[in-house]
Amino acid sequence: MSATPHDLIKFIDSSPSPYHCVQAVVQRLVGAGFSELSSELVWPKMGVGEGHFIRRNGTLIAWRNGSGDPAGAGFRVVGAHTDSPNLRLKPTPEYQSHGLTQWGVQVYGGVLLYTWFDRDLGLSGRVFTQGDDGLVEHLVNISRPIARIPSLAIHFNRSVSETGFKPNKQDHLPPLVALDWDLEQSAVDHLISESIELDSDQIVGHDLMLHPLAPSVLGGVREEFIFAPRLDNQASCYTALEGLLDAKVGEPTALISLFDHEECGSGSAHGGDGALIEHVMRRIVTRHEVQSDGGFERAAANSYMISSDMAHGVHPNYSAYHDGAHKPLLGGGPVIKTHTNQRYATDGETAARFRTACAALDIPVQEFAIRTDLRCGSTIGPITSSNLAIRTVDVGCSMLSMHSIREQAASADVAMMAAVKAHVLGGSN
Repeated sequence: MSATPHDLIKFIDSSPSPYHCVQAVVQRLVGAGFSELSSELVWPKMGVGEGHFIRRNGTLIAWRNGSGDPAGAGFRVVGAHTDSPNLRLKPTPEYQSHGLTQWGVQVYGGVLLYTWFDRDLGLSGRVFTQGDDGLVEHLVNISRPIARIPSLAIHFNRSVSETGFKPNKQDHLPPLVALDWDLEQSAVDHLISESIELDSDQIVGHDLMLHPLAPSVLGGVREEFIFAPRLDNQASCYTALEGLLDAKVGEPTALISLFDHEECGSGSAHGGDGALIEHVMRRIVTRHEVQSDGGFERAAANSYMISSDMAHGVHPNYSAYHDGAHKPLLGGGPVIKTHTNQRYATDGETAARFRTACAALDIPVQEFAIRTDLRCGSTIGPITSSNLAIRTVDVGCSMLSMHSIREQAASADVAMMAAVKAHVLGGSN
């Protein structure tokens, strides 16, 4: 097994944005012999064991061709998402206030807002310039402390510890980035042009976000914990990737789909609710040497998908928020997530298949179901399974501090999750 907690934290630290996460995955795929295809071009016939991938913005889909006809053998799929809750710059972010330069931000996803205050923040994402043959994308990663959102001194809000911290998203989140900026070029343009060595007037568009600078680490007395940003859900992307690289070539086609925009509902051209994954799967079926009527529909009926998103481990200080019989432990193995109203895609059959895969590897399995009096979150699982008509199970590694700027998981769960994904992707269930 190649997946390790040390390697995971390197992966996360190289991926401050969804675009960098895709880049990190691409580098590993290319190193393993995978080749990139374009959605805009005709694809070649695909031989057994060949690996390919496509990428679209913050989304990547990669696959290795199985030995069987996709229509008959189907696909084994692992889905995850590359995005995490954060603060993103507005289109025209910069303004001056009381002798200071600030950036207007928008809240992306369900951010645990108080954790973003008093942190050293960098800037990452992508910008576009106009090239001779069209737009050119440039990744930006400014990992030095250029921004900070200062909290209000307790002297002005003495009841905050009793009444709770309730920042106004418009007024209280803009970070401070400089004293009054008196240059013709804005501070954000200055930083970007310095980072990618381009004149700011060449930049015609951007998708930029803030990210924390504290490095990911292994913590605890015996390094049994992972302390890192973006564990939700880059940890699942990492174990999906390593599972694909470790999987043997079986009859089914092994495929991983790492989507952007899950944290805001998956509704985009390259999100989990978009048509991209169906387009890719259809084209894989049609490029196989064996063709038959209803090939894609047969392939979907013969397929199985793991929707992989992090799971809520039981918090020892807040254990009452978990159902008594469903308290996943950190380090206790993969968690099957179930919700009777389909907030998760799991059903009895898909859960049984996942348990069987874990049992074959002597990997323990845990169960999560939300308390009946609490609202349940959701994943790409119900979305993709309903769009594709593929049997799907929702699973994840246990974690704490979900959607915080810095989250916590268990080191031991990384290898276990990657191993069971490799087992399933290899067609052994």
